[in-house]
Formats: sequence, structure tokens, C-alpha cells
Amino acid sequence: MGVKKRKRAKNAKADDSSAARKELLRDAGGFDWGWPALEMVMANNELTRRLMTGGFSGCGYGVIPDGPPFISLFGDNLPGMKSALALMKEWTSMSGPNAIRIEIAYDGPGYVLAISQQIDLLRWRLSGIDTVRQPLIMVTSHIKRMDSRHPNLDLLADYAQQPVAPLWLVVGELPRSVARAGGSRSHAFTPQWDNAILLSGIDIYRQLSDRPADTMARTAAEFESRAKAGAGANWPPEPDLNPASVAATRERRLAASVPKTLHVLRNTDRGAALLAHGQTLGCAKWQVEQAICNLRSADFLAYQPSSVGKRLAMIEAVRNRVLETASMDVDFGKITNDQLTTQIALDAAYLLRRLEPDGEMPEAIGDRIRRVQELGYG
Repeated sequence: MGVKKRKRAKNAKADDSSAARKELLRDAGGFDWGWPALEMVMANNELTRRLMTGGFSGCGYGVIPDGPPFISLFGDNLPGMKSALALMKEWTSMSGPNAIRIEIAYDGPGYVLAISQQIDLLRWRLSGIDTVRQPLIMVTSHIKRMDSRHPNLDLLADYAQQPVAPLWLVVGELPRSVARAGGSRSHAFTPQWDNAILLSGIDIYRQLSDRPADTMARTAAEFESRAKAGAGANWPPEPDLNPASVAATRERRLAASVPKTLHVLRNTDRGAALLAHGQTLGCAKWQVEQAICNLRSADFLAYQPSSVGKRLAMIEAVRNRVLETASMDVDFGKITNDQLTTQIALDAAYLLRRLEPDGEMPEAIGDRIRRVQELGYG
């Protein structure tokens, strides 16, 4: 049975790859930077693995004279807990103290602790700032229920309500015998300050109703209920395809990826000549700018492959990852009017195929431009 499932999965992946290749060849280099693409990335479970290796079993809280308080994560394997802290330190080194999100939600006599990565900063680390790609993010959180609460947690909750409430995140050792005997309520400990992380704050909810919609501090009953309900009809979310949204996305992506090309195009005589040629075809300014940026994509290739399919795949990868630097040379002299006309036609066809999948594609560039305008995207 397992072999059959793997074979079906392999065949499905091959079918998807074949369909993508056919679409790439059909578009022939046409592309619209405003058309949304559904992508998803998931954070790995490395933090959970390291916390489990460290025997993570509880938390401790403390106050430092003339300094911020601290929260200590306890485990019976101190080297393992230090490894978990080192991983979180890497996150903060890359994107600041807000990279870590710690939440505590009171639940009965105990509480739920959730340790997550801040979603926007995770997206930045995975796909960059304001690039073409804006994938959906699947965050993995380490969630642990504690059966009781120490009075110091109430003091920490009061402190966390202040406008500025930094605190230290450290780790500590809690012998397994102590954890099994009833936990750390009366256990004296020494915080391990190696790689200590100064967080900008912590979210503590005294009532479950105080939690925001995006909280990761969920109770066992809530997880069970969500598992039974499934992902829901609204997942994944439908992309916004209205003309204004597509236009805004296009402008943002082009400005983020090829800013120098746009600057030279809008501020040189050769750029003005190319824009004027596009206007004689009945194009909007954005169509000409996009076509020139698409023609420029080939300049970013490491080499020119002999295979058409390979070249188109490489150009597609460039458009999803390129970040043009100010030092790059922008030469519009090698772009001819015929090349520009052809690219505008290909870009219009790309958009029309997605707006009208079952529609007949006009052959003439003028007809394609008019149809884009009729649909409200011109």
C-alpha cells in the first residue's frame, strides 16, 4: 500500500511539472508582474526538536535589581536547552528581538506557553523584503501546557502591560526528579546567561478571551476542535484579482526588483523613445515599462542556454528572485522597437489567458491591448 501511495504522489508531481512546463512554453516569455501567485513556505520544527532534546518541562521567572525581569525555560538536559536558546539567538541576530514571539495564556489553574517565530520577520528571512514573492507562511510553534502557576507569573503579567516592557529570555536546568515530583514552584535555580536574549516584550493573557485572533497559545480542547473542523472553506485564501490590486502589486514588484531599470527608463531620452513607441501601439505606460523590464530579465542570466524551455525556466526564476543593484548596467540601446512590440503582445496574452481561460486569444497586438482595456485592466 505504501509503495502505491508513493507512486501516485510521484506521478502527481510529474503531472504538475509537465503542466507547468507546457504553460511556460505557451506564454513564451510573456509575464505580468501584477498577477498573484499562490506560494506557501513552512518554518521547520528545529526549535521543537531541540527543546525536546533538552527535556523542556517548565518555566521560571525572576527579577534582576535595576534591570528587566527574566523568563527561564527549564529542561533536564542543559546542553540541549542551550542549543535551543542558541537557535532563537540566531533568529534575533538576523531580524531583531521581535523575531521571537512568546505568549502565555492562563487556562484554569495552569497556563499555556507558546513559542513562535514572528510571521512577518519569518517571511523576510525566507523570501526577502518587498520582493516579487509574498508567500503564505505556515508557522510552527512549540506549545506546552503547565498544570500550575507560580505567583511570580502574575507579577510578570502586570509588568508586561507597560508600554515598554523588555525582558530576558534564558534557560536553566531542572532535574527530571524535581519535574516529576511536582515541578519547579519551590525549586531554586541559577539562570544560564550565555546567549541570553533581550526580548522587546511578552504577551500574557489572563483571560482566554483576551487573546488576538492570530494567537498560537491554544488549549488542547481548541486544537482538538480545529482538527475536527479541518482547514475550512477559506483556506487557502483566494487571491485578490481586481484591477486596482493587480496594478498595485505590479508597481510594487517592479519597483522592488528592478528599480534602476525603471529609473533609467523614466529619466533618459532612450527610455522616453521606447515609451513613445509603446504609446503609438495604444498601450498604457505601465505596459511598456513592464515589457522593457521583462526584456531585461535575460540580462540577469548566468549563461544563455541552447534549450528554449531551459531559457524560459531560467528567466521565470530570475523574475521571482531578481534584486537589481545600483551598480548594474542598464543599456536600452540593444532593445529594438520590434522586440518591444513582441514583448508587449506576449505580456498581454499572459494576462488574458488568466482573465479568460476559455476565451479565444486575439492574434493582433492591438486587439489584445483593447481586450485588456475592455476587461478593466488597461
